[in-house]
Amino acid sequence: MESKKRLWKGFAAFMAVMLLLTFVSRIVYVNSLPRIHWMNPVSASITNKLLAEGTVEVVNSEAVTGVEGLLVKRVCVAAGEQVAAGTVLYEVDTEDLQTQLAALEAEEQVWQAQVGAQRKEAATEITRAQEDYDTAVAELDRKIADETRQLEDAMEDLDTHMFRLPKEDAPDEVWIAWADERTRIDREIEERRAAIEETGFEKEKILKEAGRDIEDAKSAQNEVEGAYSSNYSAIGQVQSRQNRIELWKHILEEGGSVKAEQEGTVLEVMLQSGVRMGTEAVMRYANAESSRIFRTIITQDQKSMVHTGDTVKLSFPGTSEEVGETIDSIVQENGSYTVTIWLEPDVAKGRTEGIMEVTSTSEIYDFVVPRQAVHNDGGSCVYILEEKSGILGTELSIRSMTVRLLDENDDNAAIADELLSGDIKIVTESDKELTNGMAVMEY
Repeated sequence: MESKKRLWKGFAAFMAVMLLLTFVSRIVYVNSLPRIHWMNPVSASITNKLLAEGTVEVVNSEAVTGVEGLLVKRVCVAAGEQVAAGTVLYEVDTEDLQTQLAALEAEEQVWQAQVGAQRKEAATEITRAQEDYDTAVAELDRKIADETRQLEDAMEDLDTHMFRLPKEDAPDEVWIAWADERTRIDREIEERRAAIEETGFEKEKILKEAGRDIEDAKSAQNEVEGAYSSNYSAIGQVQSRQNRIELWKHILEEGGSVKAEQEGTVLEVMLQSGVRMGTEAVMRYANAESSRIFRTIITQDQKSMVHTGDTVKLSFPGTSEEVGETIDSIVQENGSYTVTIWLEPDVAKGRTEGIMEVTSTSEIYDFVVPRQAVHNDGGSCVYILEEKSGILGTELSIRSMTVRLLDENDDNAAIADELLSGDIKIVTESDKELTNGMAVMEY
């Protein structure tokens, strides 16, 4: 009897231990199961947003050329700053300017003295040649006049001699004397005519030579003038120096300030204090009439969201400015697309960067789930929550279902499959990695 009691007690203890082990094992099993959240698909649309950074570029911008050789004392504007006509862009060191201006003016005075001397010499040569010409003309004209007068006297003598014709009965000696005088007068007339003709030839020759001397002197003068009026190596440098003197004097009168000529926006500043300027541009400037464009590059995948003529929102970092603008062109380049937008006149003044924002809303889809519910298992798939028999009796398990992805954004995904229905349970979250057929528990 006592042994039977001990046997029953041992059996009872064994069963208690087994019950305890079963309970503990079930607790361990339950604790090992993944905890999941689920939801039924809903009908909704998918909203996609595209943000694309780009640049603001100025069309027909102007360059502000530096004043070569001058020392920058202070830069008064910065890129992006709006300026009015007369705004001081930068200041130069006036002491340095005065020193350089004095040296430049001294150089100009030396050049002017040199030119004056050469011009004076050329003018003197012309005056001398003209005087020689005039003197030769006067002397030859006087000589011709004298010979003409002597010819006229001889002609008068001939007329007088002809009136003194001897009588017919005059002695032969009278007739011979009269004939000899006539011969002398005729010879003198011929000599005077020949002298006049010879002097005329001499005058023509001398005047031709004197005229050439005048032409040579004038040609020399033209060469002098031409060297300082048309030759680049001379007048180009001289005019540059003279223009520089005029500009430097104006800057000095302005107290060393260089000012904007018209209203606009400073796009870029390429100079700094303490630097001596060269011939390159020191600023880039957009006047009030300059146009601005926004450009950005999008990918092939993003192309479906934007089209020529679409209205998009533009914003500009560092400002609260937001505008709606129309896409003017989309050009494919090297596998990507360049989007160009011509901005309205008052938009993005002084800005070099911008952000394009495009929002598109799809049609309403029948089955929309959180994006995290869609997994990639060689294709798009979701986990479906089902019931099955297990250790705990009726348990929850998951089954992988391949679906077609219609649309998506960062938050939601639209899926399509003939097996889906509105009451199907889609696993949306799990505290452990899931595999097909795994038992799970709800949170």
